[in-house]
Amino acid sequence: MIIVHPDVKSQFILSVDGGGTSTEVILAGLDGHVMGEGYSGPSNPKAVGAEGSMKAIDDGILAAFANAGLAPQPVAVASLGLAGFDRDEDHLILKQWAEGRSAVPIGRLIMTNDGQLVLAAGTPDGWGVGIIGGTGSIAVGKAPDGTFSRAGGWGFLIGDEGSAYKLVLDTLRFVAKSIDGRMPKEATSQSFITQVLKAFGVTGDPMGLVSVIYEPGMDRTRIAGYAPKIIEAIRAEHRLVNVFLKPAGVELAEAAAAVARSLKLQVGPLPLGLAGSFLIMTPEIRAALLDHLHRLGYQPQVTDVERPVLGGIILARKSIAS
Repeated sequence: MIIVHPDVKSQFILSVDGGGTSTEVILAGLDGHVMGEGYSGPSNPKAVGAEGSMKAIDDGILAAFANAGLAPQPVAVASLGLAGFDRDEDHLILKQWAEGRSAVPIGRLIMTNDGQLVLAAGTPDGWGVGIIGGTGSIAVGKAPDGTFSRAGGWGFLIGDEGSAYKLVLDTLRFVAKSIDGRMPKEATSQSFITQVLKAFGVTGDPMGLVSVIYEPGMDRTRIAGYAPKIIEAIRAEHRLVNVFLKPAGVELAEAAAAVARSLKLQVGPLPLGLAGSFLIMTPEIRAALLDHLHRLGYQPQVTDVERPVLGGIILARKSIAS
């Protein structure tokens, strides 16, 4: 946490949950009571750039004030949990934004990644592991002594295992190899190939998939958005659940276990916050994650965190009390 404008006096706090798909903002009183909510586009700077990220945050803040029926005004604390924006150089950009460019004056600024919001909202005593399986993926954790650790969060080029984007990409590669004859015949399924192509609007020549995938604007977020249709296709070919969905859960479990080990959280009970619609809304992935953690000796104590943004309110209130 940093003090931005020490003279700011306000009865309001803000929490921002920004990811690769959208940004959610909550305006609350100092007692944590939610007064307004705002939504805007993606604010992951690795996807939309620093300027695009700042604009999305500002748009969400202004929308939250409007939703509360209030004019924009100073806030005592703003808690920002942003995917892909938690390194030193990122914090400098956020500090400069808060010092003179933010939509409202900010007294104190808390800068975390979105995983720490899940950790705050999904672990009863503030320690344990939080996992996000959405457009991207990350695992973060905190030990009872306050030590922090993370695994994953390497971005879509070299990471994001167990995410919606990675699932769609793996499926498309499988389909491309199947069409070429580069996959064993027993591993492929024409009905599955057809269903995946149909999901992308390709009903004729399979090579039409190239035009769809590489059209302007087909970014990581849009590709991840095809995950629900891809999951339907996988479930229709049940044996492929073991090829695509269960391994996604195992990848997330391995990330969680890596965090737990680094924090010296021994096998046994493990507070675990789960977030991201891809993870929470896909039972096969969720079950594989928990099963694998059990095999590793952990006893997950699970909280589904449907709104990680509420974790930012918890962090903001703790900063005021400290």
